Amino acid sequence: MVQYEIKKNKAFPAGEFSYDLRSLAQGFYPELACQILEREEWAEDRGFPIKCMVDGCVILDDTVPEDYTKNSVKAKVYQAFVKKTGRELPWGILTGIRPAKIPFRMMRDGMRREDILISLREDYLLSWAKVKLAYDVAAKEYELTREFDHRNSYNLYVGIPFCPSICQYCSFSSYDYEIYKDKVDSYLQALKKEIAVMAEMAAREKKKLQTIYIGGGTPTSLNEGQLQFLMDMLYQYLPMAEIAEFTVEAGRPDSISEEKLRILKKAGVTRISINPQSMKQGTLDLLGRRHSVAQVKKVFRLARKLGFDNINMDVIIGLPEEDEVDFTGTVMQLHELEPDSVTVHTLVIKRASRMRREQFEQGGAMYPEDTLISVLQRTSGEMLRSYGYEPYYMYRQKNKAGSSYNTNQENVAYARAGKECLYNIFIMEELETIVAVGSGGSTKYVIHDEDRMERIENVKSVDDYISRIDEMIERKKQLWH
Repeated sequence: MVQYEIKKNKAFPAGEFSYDLRSLAQGFYPELACQILEREEWAEDRGFPIKCMVDGCVILDDTVPEDYTKNSVKAKVYQAFVKKTGRELPWGILTGIRPAKIPFRMMRDGMRREDILISLREDYLLSWAKVKLAYDVAAKEYELTREFDHRNSYNLYVGIPFCPSICQYCSFSSYDYEIYKDKVDSYLQALKKEIAVMAEMAAREKKKLQTIYIGGGTPTSLNEGQLQFLMDMLYQYLPMAEIAEFTVEAGRPDSISEEKLRILKKAGVTRISINPQSMKQGTLDLLGRRHSVAQVKKVFRLARKLGFDNINMDVIIGLPEEDEVDFTGTVMQLHELEPDSVTVHTLVIKRASRMRREQFEQGGAMYPEDTLISVLQRTSGEMLRSYGYEPYYMYRQKNKAGSSYNTNQENVAYARAGKECLYNIFIMEELETIVAVGSGGSTKYVIHDEDRMERIENVKSVDDYISRIDEMIERKKQLWH
């Protein structure tokens, strides 16, 4: 066990900086539980007294000076872990999911490139590889978004929670289309009601609709009639002519037909995703993805033929039984197709996934693929940059404690110039309000004057969403005002 002792502070019932201290402990010791104890007798002490033990062995017993900050406390703990373990974390003391947000804000504040790089290295203790990645992503985000009126704009996320089948690693609130097919029309009617009210509120507040992103789930698991109904409802209630970007996650190749692609093209969709995750057939079969490598290529070429000129493809690092040859083979096959962007995810095995349940049944041991993750992250970046793609968006994904031995998750999107996804940048850097409709939707309302954000969550269950749609709408009304 990793155990911290810190001074008691009434302002922080869970312990000051407790989240960050736990995250640092998990970074070095993912297999150990973490406990934070508050010392009453230290309550009046100046500075930040802290004691840290690993399996009963004291590795830190010191007081950070009274002008302490969260970063100075984290740096003190981090150095103690480095001394104990003999290793460093590539992301240093950063424990949040948005590492590019720090250099992005530095750029907005007018800091010079050299000073930003030095700060990332010396203040946040990033490796030089991650310094470059974080800076490059932030620079691209800044370039693409600095001319937008973030204060008076919003973006729309539409959740379609149905899939042709549920993948082994999936922990999202996704539902098998065949099992729920009798409820899909009712779901779309509820969605229509929520969109209508949301659009009315936005118009009243004179907010400009910037982008639309339809995700899931797999939106193209809807049949042709349902997909057309979805497109029609958007045009019925929203100012579609003014949007800068319209993305649909076509996702699973086995859910895509020529007619569905024609519906999306006619509706003005500007960007789609066709996501193989791997181009190794054995891996697809193992994951429960009911499509073939040949289908991926066929659907991609069909989309190109129909005029889609901005296609993203997702791949995953760390899939079961894949080695470096398998993964680089996937990237090379994608290069032959020449998608406009490639998003490289790191596999995160969450508690809710079937893969994690099976891992527990096998004793919870670390997968061999985990040891390749850092190598493949570097390799994928080098390969995609050599193919003409540049990183423009990234986030780190959090595990729940004990749900995986791998703590180096990161997801990076690479794109050719002009093919970046604005919605992804807006939501990751929290620049603009994201209104999310549908089950499991998480609305993020940005309050610019106070530099903060408020969230409102829709229920995850399809049945609850349908039966409680008026409640979901009322929540949004209260937040919007």
